[in-house]
Amino acid sequence: MNLHLLRSPELKQETYRNVLHLLQQFRGPINFLACEDEILEYTEDDEVEWLNKKDFETSKEMKVNYSFMLKSPSMIEFPYREKVKTWKELFAECDKYRKLKGVPDADLVVLLTDVSNELNWFGSASPSMKNYFIQTSNWGYFFGASIDIRFPIAYEVIIWAMRYFMFSSSQELLKSIHKEPIGCIMDFCQDKPQIILKMRTADVCEDCMNIFIDRDVPKLYVRQFFDILDGIRETMTFRGRSKLLHKPSRIEIRGYTKRIFFTELGNLELRLNPKEKTVYFLFLNHPEGIHLSGLADHQEELSKLYSRFSNLTNPDSLVNAIALLVDPLDNDINIILSRINRKIKDAVGESLLDFYSIKGERGEPKRIKLDRELVVGMEG
Repeated sequence: MNLHLLRSPELKQETYRNVLHLLQQFRGPINFLACEDEILEYTEDDEVEWLNKKDFETSKEMKVNYSFMLKSPSMIEFPYREKVKTWKELFAECDKYRKLKGVPDADLVVLLTDVSNELNWFGSASPSMKNYFIQTSNWGYFFGASIDIRFPIAYEVIIWAMRYFMFSSSQELLKSIHKEPIGCIMDFCQDKPQIILKMRTADVCEDCMNIFIDRDVPKLYVRQFFDILDGIRETMTFRGRSKLLHKPSRIEIRGYTKRIFFTELGNLELRLNPKEKTVYFLFLNHPEGIHLSGLADHQEELSKLYSRFSNLTNPDSLVNAIALLVDPLDNDINIILSRINRKIKDAVGESLLDFYSIKGERGEPKRIKLDRELVVGMEG
């Protein structure tokens, strides 16, 4: 079975790709397919106003307002306004994609969107249980600003896929929801902060487990579902404990182009452009650190790394790029270091940044603090 993951324009491509990559790591009969075409066109007058905290945190019908005020999800102040669509409009986007791409009827289509919905739900299913939407915004409000939002989004994707196998229609699904939260995938979470319990347990109660048994869901699907749930729970637990214990994840280097993954953080990939990756590997190769004033001494090593990572074929372009990087009168290296450290912070959060970033006091060598025993695959 294929599950097509759609993205609306407000959702960052990086977040979308991280969610997709997280789901794709868990092998099984469900194939998670990318669709990065921006969809879900909306007009400026489709917005909702949350007058207070209680309304915002409750799943229910809301009145539509016609003004808009943009704020960061982790900094919500009330009244708060955001774009909104009806369920019918959201599912229509899924159907439009199906027709455009000729998606087989047996496939699932899931729309990831920052746009709110008329009932203020985290997500829902169409009557046929073939189309779904998941709201990707405001997770920072419930989990805090440091949340890696790909985990709750991926969690929502997989539990809606599980519900497809559990129920034949959305009406049947609604009859089986748990009004009181018990840490099961079928918790309704009318009080939206209850999602925290549901996601941290990432479990299925005995009654819901029996639904899988009664419907004779193929074991390969069940295994893939629980592998993903367990992976999300374990990674979220690691992130929480790492802040307390100040314990970093290992880094694994994969393939000829040396892609960088944080293995205990759900195999999160650190995506660096060729020049950034060149600089990062130079510092990984030198745990003792490097003075920026002496960067020219490593010009040959930088050139070898850059020729490996870059698609530049003109030798002069390669030479000029490295010359600019090591020029003590140019600010290129500081710009690159700033970009690298910002990307690391976005990936692992503030609490783990110190282990992986390239830092050093003024006049002292810059270095990556991470114990190289935690770096796998450097050779080759």
